[in-house]
Amino acid sequence: MKIPARTLLVTAIASMPPAMALDTPPFSSVLEARITVNADLTATLENILRHTVLKEGAIRTLGQLTIPFSDSIDSLEIVEAFTEKADGRKLMLGPENILTRDAASGLNAIYQRDARVKTLIYPDVQVGDTVAYHSRIHRHDSRIPGHVHFAILLARSVPFRAYHLTVDAPASLDLGVQVSGDGLTSTSADAGDLRHYEINYEPQAWNQAEVGAISAWDRDPQVVISNFKSTAELGAGYWAAIQGKDVITPEIAALADDITRGIADKRGQARAIDHWVKQNIRYVLVYLGAGGLAPNPASSVLQNRYGDCKDHVTLMRALLNAKGIPSEQVLINLGNRYTLARLPLPDFNHIMLYLPDFNLYADPTASRADFGVLPIGSYDKPVLHISDAGGRLLRTPPMKAEDHVTISRTKVTVSADGVVKGETVQTSTGVFATIAREVAAKIQEQGPERYAEALLRSFAHQGTGTFEAASPSDLTEPYDVRGSFVLQDKQPMPLSGARDTPVGMPIIKRPGLWPFGQRIANRQSDFVCFAATQVEEIEITFAPGLPLPDRLPGLVIESRYFTYSSDSRIDGRTLKVHSNFKSALAGQVCASHVEEEIREPLNRVARNHAARMIFSNRAPAPNRP
Repeated sequence: MKIPARTLLVTAIASMPPAMALDTPPFSSVLEARITVNADLTATLENILRHTVLKEGAIRTLGQLTIPFSDSIDSLEIVEAFTEKADGRKLMLGPENILTRDAASGLNAIYQRDARVKTLIYPDVQVGDTVAYHSRIHRHDSRIPGHVHFAILLARSVPFRAYHLTVDAPASLDLGVQVSGDGLTSTSADAGDLRHYEINYEPQAWNQAEVGAISAWDRDPQVVISNFKSTAELGAGYWAAIQGKDVITPEIAALADDITRGIADKRGQARAIDHWVKQNIRYVLVYLGAGGLAPNPASSVLQNRYGDCKDHVTLMRALLNAKGIPSEQVLINLGNRYTLARLPLPDFNHIMLYLPDFNLYADPTASRADFGVLPIGSYDKPVLHISDAGGRLLRTPPMKAEDHVTISRTKVTVSADGVVKGETVQTSTGVFATIAREVAAKIQEQGPERYAEALLRSFAHQGTGTFEAASPSDLTEPYDVRGSFVLQDKQPMPLSGARDTPVGMPIIKRPGLWPFGQRIANRQSDFVCFAATQVEEIEITFAPGLPLPDRLPGLVIESRYFTYSSDSRIDGRTLKVHSNFKSALAGQVCASHVEEEIREPLNRVARNHAARMIFSNRAPAPNRP
């Protein structure tokens, strides 16, 4: 249901190659752009974009540029495109070098059949050459009548040498134009009935995008253009386009009664309806009808048994209404974006529900998640609630560590001849249960033995194994995945010195290695982080006659952002190891400086996980409380 507020100005930039060197960029870019808004709110957008190849590594990607667009609202014309050689010669692209194809990708942001992409294939591109194109888009978007809007991102991972934008619009339109971020300046002047804007960008230091960083829309310079005057007006525009499809037909009323039969309380009924939609309506990421924003009628979705996010929401809302359970439709951005534009802008890529009776958000497209458990990219996000009263901005709740728990319990035996075998049971709730169900689906697809072998290899072991798990559509919690294994690499006899500690087959990263993502030295951008609790219990039992290892080194860390403890003890002939990690965070965005505070403590956690068993041929040290 997304309205593409980002114009070609943005998508052309987004298609550029990632940076290919740590010191200097592999290419430089110059963009001259113009937006002309007409009195009827149609618009023309022109881009003259030039990329100069500075390093050989950029040739392959710059030699083939893509420009995405939606042909139901945009008419895209390539005025000219060429390779400009270092000596000034121009090698023009003919029609055979400009291809148009369907752009459906299966991503959550693709909701329309009319997603297209033009690909420009440039001849003879070498270091020092420039690839260029002049594009013209005629926009005729009437899905929210009476409004016009654009958003332009100047990502600092794009090595701009120069950028200039002009905007012309009727002065009576009172268009909002806002620039934010270092290096951007804007001026405006009226000339008769027209208002003219000049926007310039003085490029700042080039920065590569960092792994795990929040969206560039949350941190980099941008231009927002919109004639929406308020959040309420924005919400009313959405509501007018999508309301009236959740009609309670006799079939839907009967289905709601059937789903909730024997369930007395309203929350239980809502949970049963949520589960039924997730288990019976397939998520198909292409739009089923015309218009790109309005959902299909609930009765049609029920008949087809598939639909996109707004279709799922429409059907679930109709079923809830049939049982007298109120709900509100909620617009959100999935992914790593945690802020909204400063001007009201229809720039959302997903829709879900809010159930006010339970103060609970529910996403009927999250087919592997229990009722009230959101996709990982939906926590601590700004959202727009829409209804006949207009729109109101709220925020989804942040994650709580006690709601998202995973416990890995492994029991291993080491036989007299060194054979290592065992079993791991992963028990999970919240987003971890969602992850576990996704793994269970992969186990079904790949086969339990093949998946087990691959997982063992990820722990540097050769071996065989298998898995047992409930159906991935079983949304009860906690959710268990059970795996058993036999390692091919025996423990060499006699046991002495240092030996690797068997950790079994946990299907989720070990405690502490998931909530904060990858460590990045000298991190410049804020990054995404999650609240969670991870527990690991390992029991290794040695056959009679084998020596016993010393206790593994313990560790206790208490920081502002997480706590971690590990300890071990010898119980009879069994080494028992226990680790507990808890990240208690106020929200899902960690400031860049947090990296410096957590890097070494998390490295200590990783080293603790890697501790090896030491067979010193002496009696094990006594257990201590």
